[in-house]
Amino acid sequence: MFDAGFAEVMVIAVIALLVIGPERLPEVASTIGGWIGRAKAFVSSTKADIEREFQASEMRDILSDQKKEIEELRQMVSDTQDDFKQNVDEAKGLFEDNINSSIEEVKTLDQDQKSDDNSSEDSKTLEQNKQSDDNHNSMSKDTSETKKHG
Repeated sequence: MFDAGFAEVMVIAVIALLVIGPERLPEVASTIGGWIGRAKAFVSSTKADIEREFQASEMRDILSDQKKEIEELRQMVSDTQDDFKQNVDEAKGLFEDNINSSIEEVKTLDQDQKSDDNSSEDSKTLEQNKQSDDNHNSMSKDTSETKKHG
């Protein structure tokens, strides 16, 4: 606080002894000592408050920085989720397209097979009809020959 050496303190003590007198000097010294003690306590308290405030300020800065980092991380997670959803939707669309095209192919193959079955049934029916006509014609010939011979 004060830059007072031993010589200055002695000069102040001699002047105080002359001004105050020897009877009241111990009482005044005690009062001045109390004031000095309170002043030191006040300075220490103020110094501690300033240090705490400085630390609190640093903590607020750190907290602010961490909040910014957390917000950046949240944004990154959100972007990643959006990308993931988009990829899943694309994959889902491709999968559905493949399934639908496969279903169409199966339907086409089924229709082709039914057509082939119908064609072969039609061919069989035509063949049977021919055989039936041939049988009928041969029976007619047999009947007419029997009538001729009979």
